[in-house]
Amino acid sequence: MENDFGRARPDGHEGPLTSSQARDALDRLGLDGAKLAERVVTPWWYHPVLGLIVAVLTGAQALPGAASFIVMALGIVAIPLLTATYNRLYGISITQPAGPRGRRLSHTMFGALVLAMLTALAVKLTGTAPWWGLLPAAFAFGVIVVFGRRYDDVLRGELARGAGGRA
Repeated sequence: MENDFGRARPDGHEGPLTSSQARDALDRLGLDGAKLAERVVTPWWYHPVLGLIVAVLTGAQALPGAASFIVMALGIVAIPLLTATYNRLYGISITQPAGPRGRRLSHTMFGALVLAMLTALAVKLTGTAPWWGLLPAAFAFGVIVVFGRRYDDVLRGELARGAGGRA
């Protein structure tokens, strides 16, 4: 198998890296992961605001008629505004889990939110009073706040350890 790594080295020299240079580069990557983990700090307000947005999206499923679509549209617009605000204030954006624990936790959160939205939709489809949609909305809020903070802790740990491939 052939590669182009030896042709364009960042230090300007020609030829492949020596084993000591490769170890040094890997050590620097590990330090970069630890520095990144220190920068990935979620402010106290982020998860409650995101939880509120997701709760509104969830509860909107139970609303009658056009109100459901209007509230959903507002919620869909609010999420990018929240993430853009976070990115502007903190200068960092994490788009995916850093390792297997983070992936499992994000899948668990996603499954719980799908269940909450389907439950709120069932409220609408069964003709139950729309205020019953507050229960799955409150559940979705709790999932985001509790699991979101836990996810942040796991993410920082995986970044610091460089655990992209470790369980």
